[in-house]
This record gives sequence, structure tokens and C-alpha cells, in this order.
Amino acid sequence: MSAPDLESRRGILNPDAAERHFRLTRYAPSEDLAHLVDRHWVVAWDLEQPFTQEVVSHPSFHMVFEPGAHLIYGVVSQRFRRQLQRSGIAVATKFRPGAFHAFHPVPAHALTDRTFPITDVFGPISTEGDERVRIAAMEEGMRARGFEDDPRIAELTGLFAAMLDGITTVDELCAHAGYSKRTLQRLFREYVGVSPKWVLSRFRLHEAADRMADGEHDWPRLALELGFFDQAHFIKAFKAVIGRSPADYGLKTSTM
Repeated sequence: MSAPDLESRRGILNPDAAERHFRLTRYAPSEDLAHLVDRHWVVAWDLEQPFTQEVVSHPSFHMVFEPGAHLIYGVVSQRFRRQLQRSGIAVATKFRPGAFHAFHPVPAHALTDRTFPITDVFGPISTEGDERVRIAAMEEGMRARGFEDDPRIAELTGLFAAMLDGITTVDELCAHAGYSKRTLQRLFREYVGVSPKWVLSRFRLHEAADRMADGEHDWPRLALELGFFDQAHFIKAFKAVIGRSPADYGLKTSTM
């Protein structure tokens, strides 16, 4: 099982601007929960003027304690915006794809683009103390809730590692898993909440936005390396998810 990349900015649009407006800190989970929890994360801000951050989400559930709301987030299928103002802190857990099913075994697709109270699953969890103390309380809440030992979650962890390692099509993923498309789609629908095609597309666009934020602007090469049919297909997919063309996004990240 791969360890989370705690330095990754993937999914955060215009990451350099983000770093100037809030602190993002990631923490690795305790060893006994690492097969279910990808990471814990903390966002803290103290702003004179409001700042709006856009995020292109990952195929994961999150448990988030933020000012005025303590919620479980199912997979968010669209780009979303969050306005930060004055000062505050959010303390959260990002579960591995499919792993929230171990705590709450209902079909994940029924929770896509939905939120519900943390207490519905984990009961009351203390929000006292500093961020490390609060993360420890969140982990204790998970242990107290208990979780199923489900081999399909470990299987999904392996499939997601394969996708991040270079698989770019559903056919390739089916061959790797030894499943038909229908079986693979059922697995993702039940445990992840979105389709294999959605995940593969999202990972490619995360990679594209990440590389562009680092200064890459060779669209034809980027489209080819990420498995798009051609540059036009890449531009269309990028704009549909990121909200602007690659050229516009590259310009924005280079001038902010």
C-alpha cells in the first residue's frame, strides 16, 4: 500500500495563489487506520479580504470540521468553490477511495454530491484542543465506530495505484483487474460513488493542471502523454472540468 504524498497540491487550482492566502497542512494517519485513511488535512486562514478557492475534487469521501458545520462529504463530482473570510480553521480526514464504505456500508453513489452530519456515522467527536489533538479525537471516533474488514477496499486501493501509475483507459483497467466493464462499474458505483471513466478522466486533468501550474504549456505533448485522442479533445475536457481553457488557466497561474 502506497503512502500518501503529503506535499501534493493536486486538485487545488492556482496553488501558488492559494499558498499566499491560507495554510494547508497534511498529516499521515495512524498505522492501524492507514488502509482506510489517505491523510488528515488542516486549512487555517486569517484574511483582511475574502478569498475564493476553487478545487477539482478527488474520488474520496471527507470528514470535515469547519466553522459552523461538521459534515461528511461524499465525492464531489464538479469543480467547487469555497470562500474564506476573516479567520478560521478546518480540520478534516480524507478517506482512501472506496474506504468510507467500511464505516458506512451504504451504496456510495447514493452519497455523491451530498453531505450529512458526522454524528450520523461516528457520534460526537471532540473539537477541543489544537489540530493534532483534534485529529487524534477523530481517529478515536473511527476506532470507536469500528469498521468492516472488506477485501474489496484493498482491491480498490490497488486499482487506484495502477491508475495513478499510468493506466488511462477503462479497457486497460478491466484487463488489470480481470473484470468485465459491468463488474468494474458495479464495484465503483457501490464503493467509490463515481464510474471508472470519471476517475480516469479526473486523474488526467489533475495531472494536467498540476503540470501547467508548474509552467508546462506544450498542449500537444501534454495531451499525448495523458492519453487524450488529440489536442482538441484535451482542451474540451480541460475546460469542462477546470472551467477555463488550458491557455487561460496557464496564463492565470503564471500571473497570480
